[in-house]
Amino acid sequence: MDIQADCPAGLISGDEIQRKLRDRRKAFFEKTIPTAQEGHYTNDNWEVVRYNKRTVRIRKSKPVAQQLEDDTWSLLARIGFQYMNEGRQFAIPLSGMKPAVPPKQIDVLGVDDDTALVIECKASATKRRRSLQRDLNETRGLQDALRQTIHGWFESRPRVCFVYVTRNIVWSRQDLMRAKSNQIIVIRDGQLQYYNRLIDIIGSAARHQLQADLLQDSTVQGLRGTVPALRGTFGGKTFYQFAIEPERLLKISYISHRTRIDASSVGTYQRLLRKKRLRDIARHIDETGGIFPTSVVVNFRLSRRLRFDIAGPSADDPTVLGTLHLPNRYKSAWVIDGQHRLYGFALSDWARRGKIPVLAFENLDPADEVRMFVDINSKQVKVPRSLLVELEPELSVVDNSPDARYRRLHSQIAIDLSESDHSPLWDRVSTEWETDGKRRPVTLPQLAQGVRGSQLVGSIRVGAFHFGHLYLRDDQTTRERAREVIERYLSLFSDGAPAHWDKESGHGGFLCTNLGVAALLRAFKEMLDHVISTRGEDGLHGYSPDAIVEMARPLAEPVVRWFREASDAEVMERFRGHYGSGAIPAYAFGLMEIVHRSNAEFAPKGLEDHIQQYNAKTLSYARELTAEIEDSIRGITISTLEHKYGTANNSWWREGVPQKVRGAAALKAETSTEGGESHQFLDLLDYKKIAEWSKNWPSFQDLWSVEKSARSKADRLAWMDKLSGIRNRVSHSGRRRVTSEEVVFLERIWEHVEKTIK
Repeated sequence: MDIQADCPAGLISGDEIQRKLRDRRKAFFEKTIPTAQEGHYTNDNWEVVRYNKRTVRIRKSKPVAQQLEDDTWSLLARIGFQYMNEGRQFAIPLSGMKPAVPPKQIDVLGVDDDTALVIECKASATKRRRSLQRDLNETRGLQDALRQTIHGWFESRPRVCFVYVTRNIVWSRQDLMRAKSNQIIVIRDGQLQYYNRLIDIIGSAARHQLQADLLQDSTVQGLRGTVPALRGTFGGKTFYQFAIEPERLLKISYISHRTRIDASSVGTYQRLLRKKRLRDIARHIDETGGIFPTSVVVNFRLSRRLRFDIAGPSADDPTVLGTLHLPNRYKSAWVIDGQHRLYGFALSDWARRGKIPVLAFENLDPADEVRMFVDINSKQVKVPRSLLVELEPELSVVDNSPDARYRRLHSQIAIDLSESDHSPLWDRVSTEWETDGKRRPVTLPQLAQGVRGSQLVGSIRVGAFHFGHLYLRDDQTTRERAREVIERYLSLFSDGAPAHWDKESGHGGFLCTNLGVAALLRAFKEMLDHVISTRGEDGLHGYSPDAIVEMARPLAEPVVRWFREASDAEVMERFRGHYGSGAIPAYAFGLMEIVHRSNAEFAPKGLEDHIQQYNAKTLSYARELTAEIEDSIRGITISTLEHKYGTANNSWWREGVPQKVRGAAALKAETSTEGGESHQFLDLLDYKKIAEWSKNWPSFQDLWSVEKSARSKADRLAWMDKLSGIRNRVSHSGRRRVTSEEVVFLERIWEHVEKTIK
């Protein structure tokens, strides 16, 4: 592209962009300093990477705002923009502004033959709501002047697009509407990740997807618009068969990947491209001289019918030859099947000179696109369950049976919860292209099942859809209402016990997991049942989402408080270990029991049975633990005394055990009907007396110091008194209870004893 002489010096191109890219892509500032200066820098949050002979390599994380600018700049550089701003202080003069105003600083500017992107970056260290009204209004007021200046720099007069890229910013609906009305494109966290992931897979060919999103419905400049084609019909649908250069098709095509960029729109269904498969196809195309005989299937989504000029007189046969006039607009050809073949050509030497066969339809309903995609791919590579859940709203869109409505509505609510900026589950739900189980511990199928299982929206009984507490008027209203209520309810836990919510599926994590969310929703339904019963209401139809959650808050707060104060071990003991279909009910009852302790009137059906069953299991577990611990303490004590005093003539017994302890044990042995040696009648507190005896203490003080911070002998052995009390309680018959805290204590003692044995 040609650039004018008055273009500012702050623009770079070619190798200069590639040199800058190396530094821009890094997450750190890096430098090498003399070793003597290390202290000065480490005090300023620099960290050492490596030590050299006389120097130190150090680095420091970039500020969040600069990191976002660098990430955005790097994306445009990797995707192949020809001209870009060199530094962060780049400014564009504002042509024709009266009165004159200073040049406008631009975070990122990228220009190629067709497009100039003027990008504003807004970032936050943590996710938070932020009003961008003033920024958007300022951008709108400067658009004409910025466009005029950029057109003066380049003879090609590229389209100028204004873009906001944000990270950890929760957009208000008003600001999103304001951006749209002012023709400002918004790219948020998930979208930026998507483009970077796509570049990792297909390189600069990802620009076609970016252009499709930024320039939707705009004219593709210089596109040759006709191809010889065959037109026909089957199943009442018009189709076109033709062959075209892949590069031409790529300019107008769009792959509807199931990502945050468009997952909430109608008809998005494709899995993300697979790098290995692309390389294999590209290699095959090169080896066969540009031949891949299988057709790509597309749907032309247009506001009017395609123009088709019949080559000759029309015959009775509805299949005719002619010339098809292709649409010359971005994002007009939606690829239903064959994305790997199409982008395989883009990665080969045949993108411009090869031909790819195409089967094209015209203005198919998006639901028909989805069904066609599933039909084609279910015969080849099995469509993942997660993707089928995402497609449920489209697949069942024309089926209004109670069961279809029920499944569709719950899938839509689950998708909304995963994609709403206001939801605690935002960026926590695994998608088809983002499956990091640690950072995204909730899966879409299980989330949808969790919402269904709670019956908050309703249930299917005897073939009929029975509405629940959150159903209101119609399915669309219910979808929005249910999302708002559930995200506000879950926010009680994400905001009130953030340490445990953020653990996700790690050690001590429960709340933000498939089982945790499902259990929380079931408990929520019982809370609302209790509220309605207590208030004498006939439902919640007249209440807002905020009011509904506030009514349940007094019942939910004890659970929030429990998790806020609980240790990892307590959570693991209370909310781990159940599997299969019984896990979610068991965990939901576990949550409800916490509520019941604070409010005895809250007693849902089945809770008392659960408490009794849980107590019985816990009691049995505690009994087993104390028996194992007592046996181990006995063995460790005797072996320690034998080592110290020897075994000849029972010297360990005579010299290592206090006389009173020996006498009491001998008396028990004499009066016992079972018989046995005296040392077999020692109990836990006897072992404590043996250990604390002054002549023995040096041998036991390290063995029995569970709390290393304890200084006195009494403090170091206090756990034996507590253990003895629990042991006496659990060893006797009758309905006795062991608290979860006591179970955690027993597990900690057992862990210490095991280490002592080793």
